[in-house]
Amino acid sequence: MHRPLTLAASLLVLTGASLPEIGPLPPPAPTKAASQSADRSAGQTKPPDKPPIPEPKPETRDPSAPDDTEARPSAGKSGTPPRPRHPAKDRDLGGSTRAGTDPSGGLEDPPPEIEDPTAHLGCIADLGAMGTRFEELPRIDDEKGCGIDRPIRVTRLLAGVEIEPEATMRCETALELARLTRDVILPAARIAFPEKGDLTAINQASAYVCRNRNSAETGKISEHARGSAVDVASLQFGKETVPMVIAKAEDSTLAAAFQRSLNAAACLYFSTVLSPGSDEAHKDHLHLDVLERRDGYRYCR
Repeated sequence: MHRPLTLAASLLVLTGASLPEIGPLPPPAPTKAASQSADRSAGQTKPPDKPPIPEPKPETRDPSAPDDTEARPSAGKSGTPPRPRHPAKDRDLGGSTRAGTDPSGGLEDPPPEIEDPTAHLGCIADLGAMGTRFEELPRIDDEKGCGIDRPIRVTRLLAGVEIEPEATMRCETALELARLTRDVILPAARIAFPEKGDLTAINQASAYVCRNRNSAETGKISEHARGSAVDVASLQFGKETVPMVIAKAEDSTLAAAFQRSLNAAACLYFSTVLSPGSDEAHKDHLHLDVLERRDGYRYCR
């Protein structure tokens, strides 16, 4: 009896109920600032954005600063600076250059070159074996690049053959003059001047002297100023003197033949030979020097 009444009452309640017109709204989305704040509070800080890379500024130079471009050589492909260049000095005759290094670094008249002590000792020994009489001197270092590193003073070239007057020069110069005298002058003189007797002296007009070429006031330094040259003025046979003369090609005398033979043979011993008449400065003597040139070049005239 009571159950039907209960069901009827329930139906009345359900039919009288109604749903709301708008349901509940979702919570608003958090802002960016709030999100970062929440991240920081959670210990997960977002890394800041990288700053923009600035564009390179054009290189500027203080116009008042010195230009040291030449003072600082640029590096090559390997990163090493280029080697300095030292042009060889054309100091000798014939347009060739002195062999070896240029210790002056390009000076017009470099100081006397340092000689190889081993080669010098060998030269001294050879001179002694030939009977040359000489005295070793201290280094000569004069002004304007004149001088000899290991000079000697020679008074006799061979046994019985003096050098007049005594001459200061490099050992190499004295050795070649002694060899020329032994190998060429003595035997040739016996043929050309049999009536004059034995050769007793080589008369020299110039050995070491500090001067320019041909004694000029300006110009390149002479090989005489380095002890590398000697000028033969005449030959002495007892009391008779035979001067160095200009031997013309048409002159068929023994004296002229001797002079021509000496001029030619001297170039086997010396790298420079200026025979009498080769130029205005060499009219009356035979110039000989031992200047070393590139590729063994010799200047003979």
